[in-house]
Amino acid sequence: MDLENKIQNLFNNQKKNIDADQFLIKLHHTREIRLRNKQRLSYGISTLAVVLIVGIISITQLKNSSTDANYEYYYSLEEMSEEMVDEYYDDLMIYLADQSNDVWSTMELYYEISDENFNGE
Repeated sequence: MDLENKIQNLFNNQKKNIDADQFLIKLHHTREIRLRNKQRLSYGISTLAVVLIVGIISITQLKNSSTDANYEYYYSLEEMSEEMVDEYYDDLMIYLADQSNDVWSTMELYYEISDENFNGE
């Protein structure tokens, strides 16, 4: 019933003279709002595309790291010379010493490995 009353009021209160300036102001305001909403949508889509592209590139770069690919080539113990084995153990012990809370146990491990390599040959 309320809708019928509103429709009747529209017809009864209809203005004979339409203000052209007010009409143009409302028209331009509505047009600007629509344009702004379209721009926001396009900016949002382009931002999403950039984030997806950067994310995909990052993931593929993390998967195919050159150090991972070359690790087996450089550090396969069967094909390594003695100097390379020693360099490998030195690098490993430096890494373990940096990561460990107990440096002395790392040094003890290093000496055990060195003695086994020295005595085993």
